[in-house]
Amino acid sequence: MGRASTFAFSPGRQRIRVMLSTALLFISAIGMSQACMSTSVITTTAPVCCKMLSQETLARRTPSNSAYEQCSILRRVSSSCPEDGIVVCDAADDTNPRSIHIEFFNNDNVVRTATKDGNPVTTLTAKVVCINGEWRVPLSTNSETTERITSVSCSQTGSQGADKGYIMNTAI
Repeated sequence: MGRASTFAFSPGRQRIRVMLSTALLFISAIGMSQACMSTSVITTTAPVCCKMLSQETLARRTPSNSAYEQCSILRRVSSSCPEDGIVVCDAADDTNPRSIHIEFFNNDNVVRTATKDGNPVTTLTAKVVCINGEWRVPLSTNSETTERITSVSCSQTGSQGADKGYIMNTAI
């Protein structure tokens, strides 16, 4: 009769076998976890800057309404890069207007009008933004929607000269 064969490990070999199995399991777990880890690459894109606001980039033009007086003073202020700017329309000295108007144009079309009333009113400002190298104006205060602009008008209405006194016998 044949003898049944049994294959048995010695206790030392059994321990080595368990340690090897554990090590292989650990190594394969590390490999799988590394394969599943996501990686991220942070890329930044530098903004496309506009040219500084000036007569060249945002020319002054006559207002759409011929009743608007053009004696007001237009100033343009840009940030660094620039990414945004401010258009300032100041009343002419000693004119005491009732209203100041800024109109933004895209070619010949008025795309936004800003008006400030007072008695008298002295200054009006409007924000402009640079998007992809192009000057634009929000369509209303705090609006996310913008329109391309190519020129601006700065005017006032209801001007009244300032009366002044002088000391008798000092006039030439």
